Amino acid sequence: MSEEKKIGLGLYIHVPFCGKICDYCDFFAISAPERIHLEYLDLVSREILTFSESRPGLLEQVETVYIGGGTPSVLSPELLQRLFSVLRCAGVPLEGLREFTMEFNPESCTEDRLSVAMENGVNRASLGIQSFDSDLLSRIGRRHTADVGENALKLLSSTKNLRVSADLMFNLPGQSLESFLSDLERLSDYPLGHISFYGLKVDPASRLGRRIERGELSVDEDLYAPMYAQGVERLAGKGFERYETSNFAREGQESLHNLNYWRRGEYLAFGPGAHGFLDGVRFYAPEMYAEWRRYVREGLPRDMLTLDVVGHQEAVAECIQLSLRTKYGLDLSELGSMGASIDSLVLNRWLERGYITQKGSVIALCGDGWLFMDRVVEDLFCNCRVEKA
Repeated sequence: MSEEKKIGLGLYIHVPFCGKICDYCDFFAISAPERIHLEYLDLVSREILTFSESRPGLLEQVETVYIGGGTPSVLSPELLQRLFSVLRCAGVPLEGLREFTMEFNPESCTEDRLSVAMENGVNRASLGIQSFDSDLLSRIGRRHTADVGENALKLLSSTKNLRVSADLMFNLPGQSLESFLSDLERLSDYPLGHISFYGLKVDPASRLGRRIERGELSVDEDLYAPMYAQGVERLAGKGFERYETSNFAREGQESLHNLNYWRRGEYLAFGPGAHGFLDGVRFYAPEMYAEWRRYVREGLPRDMLTLDVVGHQEAVAECIQLSLRTKYGLDLSELGSMGASIDSLVLNRWLERGYITQKGSVIALCGDGWLFMDRVVEDLFCNCRVEKA
């Protein structure tokens, strides 16, 4: 692995609160009063410090931090300061991190919160815009309006020494191709280094899913492919390269923290339901807030974690799946070092279809392969010979 690809230990902190739960949301998030925010800070502080005592020196090795949710910016400036102080006390080198990202929602993206974040080392902000169409935002249950989104973008993008990423969604109920491309044009006109866009996935159990089931709203699935393909093309023309299936960056503006995920790097995690990966084991704490509270108060008992020991077969599957999500692709020689090889006939079939390309020992998605990534990955793994470790 080249020096460019080496990213050290990551740290993710999950803030489970939102001012309002979006109609499409299937993440663990809750709407709660500030007294619960205060309790959460006490609990996550205890969780971090207890872990630090059990693994002395490990938090000092962290190179990237990502504070996500939920909506981290729903916390007051005072509570954010407490969170940063706890991280520093636990040994996380906030001022020496390679990357320190915090998520903001437009309605809580304020100067005082941003000031506290940057004073404590945050050097990258991720903003959930989703759309510049207020009617669409209302339709999917977003709390902010287009004007509020614009104001948040102006604040972040005009702040010195801050890298800014913004998210959009596509294939929303009633959204046209022209409307989505207009959103992309508008967003890419801002001085941003990173843009993400995600196709709407409707959970039938969500409020939006129930509305679609009742016929109140509908999603035109035929628009998914042209929205994605033309969105990629539009951003390329603005200098944003696709480096992961939903993520686009100007040169040198890729998210190091997320790249670490896709390269199977290790990362710690704190907060309810936060997922981590350490010593060959993927893990997460209880998702339900009350259960997570008990987990912390009882001293982080291992038997309350959900654990997934990544065996040899699983490691090969992850290597194929995660590598092909990115422009860097899958190095077949690296796969060979894991005792695995993909049937050449299968590789040639996807090469001939123009879904993958090969340069040396590296294969990567191309063309419509990005749209049919799951199908390609499944076929490659099913036709992969894996020797016993």
